[in-house]
Amino acid sequence: MRTAFRSFVLFAAIAALVAAGGGLSSAPAFQKEKDKKAEEVGTVEVFKAKDGWRYRVKNTEGKSIAGGFVGHEKKEDALKEVELLKATLAKGKVIEIKEEKKDKDK
Repeated sequence: MRTAFRSFVLFAAIAALVAAGGGLSSAPAFQKEKDKKAEEVGTVEVFKAKDGWRYRVKNTEGKSIAGGFVGHEKKEDALKEVELLKATLAKGKVIEIKEEKKDKDK
């Protein structure tokens, strides 16, 4: 009986801490860290242009460093292209294309 009472009191104390906001959850701290990291690398903006929905990638200073070449009818299509771009950049390899030498005889 005494053990059950102690367990109940301990459970109530933990519940009170969690309800007060100082509990066991580290989600807000984790979210702030995640947002801070996102700010360090820049942002992707999706916007409505004359020819449809487009996106642009901006660095931390707010300058455009990349963008979509094609306007999309639906915002969802532009967002899908952004996700494809993110996956490609995360897993794809970088290939350097060397300039071809021009033939002097021609």
